Amino acid sequence: MTNRSRVAASARCSHQAMKTLLAPMKGTKSPIRDPRYEMISPKMQHHGGVALLTFNVVNYGKLPNQPETVLARWNSTEVYGRIDGQWKIFHSHWSFIKPELKRPGS
Repeated sequence: MTNRSRVAASARCSHQAMKTLLAPMKGTKSPIRDPRYEMISPKMQHHGGVALLTFNVVNYGKLPNQPETVLARWNSTEVYGRIDGQWKIFHSHWSFIKPELKRPGS
C-alpha cells in the first residue's frame, strides 16, 4: 500500500466517523436567527504556488427575544496551494480570540 492510498483510506474512515458522530444532530434547528459575520483585516501573503491568508471573524446573531449580539470572535489562518492551475485549500486553523475581561468596578 502506498503512502497516498494510506492517506486516502484514513480520510475515508475519518469522514465516515464524522458522519456517524454528527448523524444525531441532523434536523436540529438552531435558536440563532439572522446570523451574519464580518471578516476583519484580511492579509494575504503569496510566494510561488503557496498563499497564506490570515483574518479575524466576528459572528453576530439574535437569540430568541433578544437583540443582535456578538456570538463569537475568531482568528483564522488558511494555507492554499496551486495545483493544476487552481487554488486549493491545504490547511485551515480557527481559534477563539481571547475575550476582553472586564475589571471589577469598571
